[in-house]
Amino acid sequence: MKTTPYRLGAIAPRSGLIGATALVGASMFAGPAMASDTTMQLIQMMRDNGSITQAQYNQLKAAAADDEQQQAHAQSARPVADQASLEARVDDKLAEMEWASKIKLKGDIRLRYQYGDNSGRENAAGNNIDRNRGRVRYRLGIITTPMDRLEVGAGLASGGSDPRSTNQTFSDNFSSKGINLDYAYAQYEFTDYFAAIAGKFKFGDYLWIPTDVMWDGDINPEGVSARLNFDNALGESFANGGLWVLNEFGGNNSDPYLYYGQLGQQLASGNVFATLAGTWYGFENTAQPGTFNPDYSAGTNTDDQFGIVNVNGELGTKFAGGKASLIGEYLLNTETDTNEDTGFAFGAKVGIERWSFKYIYADLDANAVPDIFPDSDRLGGATDMKGHEIAGAYALTDVVELGLDYYNTERKSIDLDEQILQADLSVKF
Repeated sequence: MKTTPYRLGAIAPRSGLIGATALVGASMFAGPAMASDTTMQLIQMMRDNGSITQAQYNQLKAAAADDEQQQAHAQSARPVADQASLEARVDDKLAEMEWASKIKLKGDIRLRYQYGDNSGRENAAGNNIDRNRGRVRYRLGIITTPMDRLEVGAGLASGGSDPRSTNQTFSDNFSSKGINLDYAYAQYEFTDYFAAIAGKFKFGDYLWIPTDVMWDGDINPEGVSARLNFDNALGESFANGGLWVLNEFGGNNSDPYLYYGQLGQQLASGNVFATLAGTWYGFENTAQPGTFNPDYSAGTNTDDQFGIVNVNGELGTKFAGGKASLIGEYLLNTETDTNEDTGFAFGAKVGIERWSFKYIYADLDANAVPDIFPDSDRLGGATDMKGHEIAGAYALTDVVELGLDYYNTERKSIDLDEQILQADLSVKF
């Protein structure tokens, strides 16, 4: 039997088309470059040796060209698809991290050298004892906005439980220093003009106070407050009010508290600005022992009844590179049975570019205000006192400041005076 050697030309025309199509399809996996070169060479060779007809050649050539165009289009579309996929993944990550945009950290650290000369602190020989202290204050706050118009904040601060101090003195052989809850509040803005706050919070926009003759700047009251402000022909009017808890006793339901209401008006005309406000503080159940913690009060009140009228104001002007203003407060305790019922403070503030200066003269009768509230740097926050404060500061940068603060204060009813000098380096972040 005679056999026929194998060659391409022996393939039947129909089966030749099928085989050629398979070869073309296989070559397409090598990419567009092979489809345009090797594939066309294969089908041309098959036509030349008779494996496929001219019509089949034309059909395969058209199919190869169509496949080449589709693959080229797919290749050009891939970067666009890859970019879209990348953008989708980035959007997903940003959505997962959206909470971060609702959180703000803020804080400061203050390093202080303090010198004190107190005539009431004497040694056995009757000589005054000077006091030198290194001190540090550290505060860190976390402010969040979980939803529109709602703000929740909490802050930690160095110091102990004294409401008037967040300082820690360098002492006790490098002992660790305490950190406490300084404030924790929730605030909601019902409209652009009305807001309320509850918890332990800073005075902020809920009580306008130009000096610290009644309120030490470290005090954060506890309770609830509200504010209302609106524009008028003179400028902006504001009304503040609230109820603050003073203490809580488990043995009765007559817990001491205070409530207050404040009305004020801000004025502005050209470079001149002014603020005038009046405040009423009402106190309830303060006659109970322990209402004002003796560990933190100065012990200078002789009466425990308070109802305080407070009038305060500021008048200033702006000029190139800064501003200056006069400030003042007047206080009257209408509830005390004693004649030691008034207090006042007046002074001035100046800010010129990176420099700032302040002067305050303060005078408090023994029962003008509770002796647990005033600035603790004036004779430990005592009432029955009068004295001067002169302060200056220079901002090295937007966040770093050097400051000097000098107090010269004396008790009015006894022979006691004190001088304090504080040198500060403060850093905000």
